[in-house]
Amino acid sequence: MQSIRLLIAWIWVAVPLGWGVYQSVNKSLPLFGGAIKPAPATAPVK
Repeated sequence: MQSIRLLIAWIWVAVPLGWGVYQSVNKSLPLFGGAIKPAPATAPVK
């Protein structure tokens, strides 16, 4: 019974913590160039 309570406590803490870390990383990606788009192709010079 003690191990079940411990598991529930870990889940209770880990899920919101994981969600917060995910949101922080997701919002900071543009700062560090995580959303890199390929450069647009240039038209050949005639």
